[in-house]
Amino acid sequence: MSAAPRNASRLFTVVVASLCNDARSDLLKRACDSVRAMAGDMDYSLIVVANGPGVSPSVLSWLTSRADVRVIRLRSGSHPLARRIGAEMAESEFIAFLDDDDELIANTLATKIAHFREHPDHDVLVTDGLRISESAETKIFPAPESRSADFVETLMRAGWGAGALTLRAQKIDLAVFDPLLRHMEWTLTTLELANRHKFGYLDAPMYRYYETTPNSLSKAAAHNLAAPDVWRRLSRTYAGTRHEDAVRRRYGNMCHNASQECSNQGRMSEAWHLHFESMRAPGGLTYMPFGLKLAVAWLRRHI
Repeated sequence: MSAAPRNASRLFTVVVASLCNDARSDLLKRACDSVRAMAGDMDYSLIVVANGPGVSPSVLSWLTSRADVRVIRLRSGSHPLARRIGAEMAESEFIAFLDDDDELIANTLATKIAHFREHPDHDVLVTDGLRISESAETKIFPAPESRSADFVETLMRAGWGAGALTLRAQKIDLAVFDPLLRHMEWTLTTLELANRHKFGYLDAPMYRYYETTPNSLSKAAAHNLAAPDVWRRLSRTYAGTRHEDAVRRRYGNMCHNASQECSNQGRMSEAWHLHFESMRAPGGLTYMPFGLKLAVAWLRRHI
């Protein structure tokens, strides 16, 4: 299905999906300020999807006081749906995304636009970012000499954030944003796009990802348990392509990790099922010794 034409009345739109509650207020304000700094003197707009039942009136008031912000109210609490609605409502040539607890780096928009102008065949641009922890600031993507020569395979392993992605709006079918997915939506969306479109990559940090944000979704057990289904879907997407083996190996690894999580939670039937799935994937025999640990864990619960 081809993407529906959009009225590109603006150059660039950033979509931020946020709970917009009092607890996220300072983070959201930092994110919004970073969008303005990122754009410099170039044309941009900012769409904030105020998402969920706990939106703060004072946060909404602050957002609506900014001339560069358009607020969309959504009560479902689904972040993938919020991002998709924000992208659908954007009337610009390019669309980018930002989580409310991260920030874009100042004066980087010109570099992104220059890349798209120089590469009219690129529909998606991925940029590096800075991972901010309590003790260090490091680049997210590995150095060129230590990563795969195939950029799609690099994407399968690097933990990028929403701020990494910029889309040429009129070329993208936004159906790749699955509104029902609750976890790992960026992994699925980006790799679905990579199978359909030509990507560009800029090996320069253009956003900051704060991995120490409290209650980050990526740290939740549910996020890890969702991974096998996401990679099972990607296995179907990449079936018959040169990346099929790499995707299936990644699926096996995610099944192994989820099996460990289920075992830790005492969900032994699911742990065994996922363990057998991991062993069926290419290279799966490396996970065979974990079966002994599962057997010991099962015996401890039944003796």
